Amino acid sequence: MISSFLRAGVPATPRFTVALAVLAACSGLALAPLSASAQQQRPRPAPAAATPAAAGQGQAMLLETAGKWQAFSSQQGRAKVCYALSKAESRLPANLRDVEGLLFVATRPAEGVRNEISFVMNFDLKEDVEHQAIIGSERYALVAKGQNMWLKNPAEEPRMLDSLRKGAGLEIKGTSKRGNPTADKYSLSGMSQAVKRAEEACR
Repeated sequence: MISSFLRAGVPATPRFTVALAVLAACSGLALAPLSASAQQQRPRPAPAAATPAAAGQGQAMLLETAGKWQAFSSQQGRAKVCYALSKAESRLPANLRDVEGLLFVATRPAEGVRNEISFVMNFDLKEDVEHQAIIGSERYALVAKGQNMWLKNPAEEPRMLDSLRKGAGLEIKGTSKRGNPTADKYSLSGMSQAVKRAEEACR
């Protein structure tokens, strides 16, 4: 179960209004409401607040554990959602260590969405600045809304996914709503395998 992997609630990816509730109910954990993205190129509507009590949701199925990653699938009616996820291994500043950063790579065939990358920081972010994802020598600009981040340029998702598959680690440099710099580090061990398994489950 997801609860064995993460202490905090499991959030979902941002482009749709239903899958967040699916993942919440599947995990049996509470989720924070997700606001809409500020991106103009790819509007991302805000999902409704989801709780474990949401009715009629399917059960998440653990597909595989690989390194620091896990792959899951869930289904609600005809809508299937598959995703790989991991949590940040380290976090600065120290006062944020009691809440976990999460990285999702999600596929939703019914919406034509494959390998969408999103981050849930679980603290409020500054929204009028550019945040960064760093993989080796490569940097990707991120935008924030509420406690969530996405690529500023959605067209870069395939390139970033390739970088993640080839890389050893990922660092997310952000700025909190109060203006304080933050840094999360993720291991990419097992990432390729988990994402592939999630892709296969949602073909």
